[in-house]
Amino acid sequence: MARTRYDLFSVRACLLVVLVACATPRPIPAADAPVELPADQVRHYTIWLGGARVGTAVEAETWSSLGVHLARTETMRFRRGETEVALVTTIDIDADVALVAHRVRWSELAGGVTRRTEALHDRETWHTSDPAITLAAAAIPAELAPLLVRRDGKFAGIVFLPARNFVGGHGRIDPVAPGRLVARLALDSGPLAEATIDLDRDGMPARVVDGEGVIAIRTSAALARAPFPAVDLVAATAVPIAGRHHPHHLVLDGNLTLPAVPGQASATSPAGVSVDLGTQLPGHLAPETAGPDRASDIRALVASVRTRITPDLGATPASAREAEAATAGDCTTFALAYAALATRGGIPTRVVTGLRVDGDRLVRHRWAVSWTGRAWIAVDAAFGAAPAGGDLIGLAIHDADDAGLVAGEAALAQVRGASWN
Repeated sequence: MARTRYDLFSVRACLLVVLVACATPRPIPAADAPVELPADQVRHYTIWLGGARVGTAVEAETWSSLGVHLARTETMRFRRGETEVALVTTIDIDADVALVAHRVRWSELAGGVTRRTEALHDRETWHTSDPAITLAAAAIPAELAPLLVRRDGKFAGIVFLPARNFVGGHGRIDPVAPGRLVARLALDSGPLAEATIDLDRDGMPARVVDGEGVIAIRTSAALARAPFPAVDLVAATAVPIAGRHHPHHLVLDGNLTLPAVPGQASATSPAGVSVDLGTQLPGHLAPETAGPDRASDIRALVASVRTRITPDLGATPASAREAEAATAGDCTTFALAYAALATRGGIPTRVVTGLRVDGDRLVRHRWAVSWTGRAWIAVDAAFGAAPAGGDLIGLAIHDADDAGLVAGEAALAQVRGASWN
């Protein structure tokens, strides 16, 4: 169970957030169509994290009089603890010569399981194969943005990320120096991700660096095919804790404002954000309606989730909809499965993204908070703790849906260091 940790959920779609976080909010008129069609291209990228290679991305851009077909395949290979994980994500986009998309197909192969979603645009709105997904009529797939940037230099508007369950947001990309741009993506709740993009001579990205330290570098086909060892993402994304061990008292360095979730109390200090940890710390979330004590019901739901779900860091990362029926997964799966059961049972519950103390390092983790009828408590279904705390640092509290998960991940990039207080 100690290996049920959140590592880098966003790695499998990192480039989709930061490489192409820009768009146009309107259909492009025919006048914007190129006089001459661009040349077909195949672009290869290596993907790196913490100085170690974690994957490869290949994009094929094919033009005809009908428009462009853009095919992107992203292959990620890494370890989560002792478990080796391979993820293959493919995205196919069809757009007209003015880069107005009309079909997007996404698939992911992980652990022998393939998931697929398709979206079609009928010039009025998007229709998806998943009825739970709703897209803004003016939204475009983020993968088209490099082509739009190459054509027009900058864009701002509504985008959706196919590899993140088609979650939508507002993206923009702006030049900041010759050959350099900054891309930003925000959900309705605020800033989400930022990346620096250096352009190649053909106007396409040559190097992309995101806020979590993931780097994409354009390279040759031969170098893209070169084998590489699988790096442990749990270790690569962990934050070392400096100084002499002092349990339950930490100082975080970073641009942070911690939520008032139970299990922690924080205050700004000259050294950073000072955090006290403990199961008895109540937090300061707004109370829900008072009622009968549901603490025993919460513990029963945690036991049910732990009985059904086997810790497996190699399992396909669960979406909010899939976690309720999952039988294997990581801490995100545990948190989402518990949240679904608790919500269905009338227990107000939200999900927390943050860090877990693991010896002398902080590792990424997810858990929940629930209203017992009398107070909020932290609930860590992955470790069977209700109330939880003493080893958990919440960085963001959010809904148990795909947009919430993506938004929660933004806070992880803000932690630069930690020390015992």
